[in-house]
Amino acid sequence: PLFRSKNLMSSHEDTWGFLRLQNCILNIAQYIDEFCSRYGISYYLMGGSALGAVRHKGFIPWDDDLDIFMRPNDYKRFRELFSKEGDHEMYYLQEWGNRVGLASFAKLRLNYSTYIEPDLEKYDIHKGVYVDIFILHTCPDNVISRYNQYFWAKYLVFKSLATRGYKRRGRAVCIMLKILNLFPKRFLVDFALQQIYKYEKQPSQYLCHFLGRAWMKNALYCRAYFEKMRRVNFEQIQLCVPGEVEAYLRDRWGNFMQSPSLEEIKYYQHSSEWSDMYPFKGYRKNGKYADEKYLIT
Repeated sequence: PLFRSKNLMSSHEDTWGFLRLQNCILNIAQYIDEFCSRYGISYYLMGGSALGAVRHKGFIPWDDDLDIFMRPNDYKRFRELFSKEGDHEMYYLQEWGNRVGLASFAKLRLNYSTYIEPDLEKYDIHKGVYVDIFILHTCPDNVISRYNQYFWAKYLVFKSLATRGYKRRGRAVCIMLKILNLFPKRFLVDFALQQIYKYEKQPSQYLCHFLGRAWMKNALYCRAYFEKMRRVNFEQIQLCVPGEVEAYLRDRWGNFMQSPSLEEIKYYQHSSEWSDMYPFKGYRKNGKYADEKYLIT
């Protein structure tokens, strides 16, 4: 193994068996933070990672990933600079959806590691431990335009589920997924991405993340929440959160200080197998993976 994690975790009991994985993820996050600081790129912890920063001063104990937001221009700069200046020996930037210069989101993955998610195990893609990079888009003030953006975001989500052969209860959803699976794997994907990105230059008081799990009301945020970044303690390092992170968390989760049920906890966990010591089966140093062109969300 080439990767040697620095111990960045605070002292916790390993109740969920994730401490070593979390420390590995935190090393990736520290690299992103240092890279972004060097080049003046803004990012924010989001979702459960922002929640962990506020509620636990680090990882939520049962969390097995870490998520950040970037605005489109910041992500574009990150992608371009990482391609030229990034540590490609240790890290791999995996873009989802990208073909027209627009990505639905990305993962910065650690080479020589393993992180297996059951619904992606069969695909020829990079499967290293990662940090998710989600794009925080401008959301139009006009309600009709907003629903157009939301529709195409959810189209990408369901098209991705159909491509993966996702099984879900509910007759209407099953029928829709079967129909979508009849079309080519990237059917209307480029057009959908263009519809999501098309409002970036418009003045608006809102930002959104419609490509995630949250429904519209919990994925729509005031732009003012993100006008400033704030550095906060996260385990033994500092990472960035939105300037008004508590307001963002209230919109996203409601009563964000209340712990979820065991059933909800399992819903948000991703990995079935991981290693910070050895590469996944099928790892290739040249970074060419046949199925990555079909990744959507």
